[in-house]
Formats: sequence, structure tokens, C-alpha cells
Amino acid sequence: ASLRERLALRRTECEHLVQNELDQANVHFTLLAVALFDVVEGVLGSERAARLVDDCLNQPLRDEVIRGTRAMLDDAQDPFRAVVDASKHREREYFGPSFEFERLIDDEHGYVLRIRRCLFHEVLLACGRSELQPLLCRFDMNWSDAIDARRHHMSFVRPCTFATSSRCQMWFMRTDGDVASRLVVEAFEPLSALTHVEPGDVEAAIAAAQVRVSALAAEFTTAPGST
Repeated sequence: ASLRERLALRRTECEHLVQNELDQANVHFTLLAVALFDVVEGVLGSERAARLVDDCLNQPLRDEVIRGTRAMLDDAQDPFRAVVDASKHREREYFGPSFEFERLIDDEHGYVLRIRRCLFHEVLLACGRSELQPLLCRFDMNWSDAIDARRHHMSFVRPCTFATSSRCQMWFMRTDGDVASRLVVEAFEPLSALTHVEPGDVEAAIAAAQVRVSALAAEFTTAPGST
């Protein structure tokens, strides 16, 4: 079957997930990845087919998105506030009500977002292609890789996504803020549930996430072209 034919077939499997105009675009985006994988897997095998889908999905606009995001952050008086405002705008205008967001922390030091429902994930489940979830989740790196912790005084990390858990979480934190330490107190139960650890292990989970933040910051500040 051609890509167009496979896309039309897959669309019938997900019609029940389309509840509004935003859903149409988001479902179609996900189904493009599914249909392409369907068509090429038999020829290339699963591993090479996934790499091809990743190249088609994430690479074409990656450099442009990074440049645009970095320019926005560089020009912003407050890069942290700029990226949080952009995230909130996308929650409303790009994702919409078929995604369920919960703001565990939302103040001048950090923005901790938990996604309870993801339409991309539901489409992949409906199509029996959950193995493609990491490719969809990787799309966020097209903008988050523009964050330079040293220059923008903030860090971003995802402790888990729907590729590794039953939900997703995103942490936007000022590098001189206290969000990580406050999570133990203010988001004790949500964080425990999110990371699948017992309550006594929450501090260890926080420490592990802080290591990831530090590694991410080091990668940003040593990348070619960073200042």
C-alpha cells in the first residue's frame, strides 16, 4: 500500500479520538509517523524504519526551531518567563482539551507541568504502535535544546514521558531557584506517583533528576556556538 492509502486506513482507526480542530491536526501528525513506519517496516526492518521516521519527523525543522527558540530566549528580558509563557500558550492553542495538564508548581522560580493525558499517545495505542512513542516525545528536543543554562539562567528536564511511564512531566527551573528542593514538600505525592517510587525514595528521585539537569546544562554550555 502507498503512504497515502495507509494513512487513510489508519485514520479510520482513530476517528473517535478527534473531538475538535486541534485534534485533527495532532492526530494527523501522529498518523503520518505511523503510516510511514507501516509502509517501510517490511522493507527496512523495525530499527531502520524507526530511524527513517525519526529523520522525517524531527530533523527537517530542527535547526530552524532551535534558532528561533534561541533568538526568542536571547532577546527576552526574562528567558524563563518567556519559555513558560510559550508553553502555556501551546497548551491552549496547539494541544487543546484532548491533552490534560496539571501545574504542580507555577511561580517565579519554576514551572512543573504534569501531563496526565496525551492525544499523541492515545493515537499510537489505537494503532498498536506504542514503540513509536519515543520518536514523538523527541520532538520536544527541537526547542528545548535551544536552552543554554548559563546564558538563559534556566534549565529544562523531563523526568519521564509517555515513552517510559503512564504520564509525562516537564520541569522548567531557574538555575538560581529552589524548585527541586521544594518539590519534596509541595509535590510529595504527585512526584512519588509520577516516578513510580515509594515515598521514602522521593529524595533519591529528586537527586537523580538534578543530575540530569546538570548534565543537560553542561551539554548546552559546551555546544558549538554557545557563548
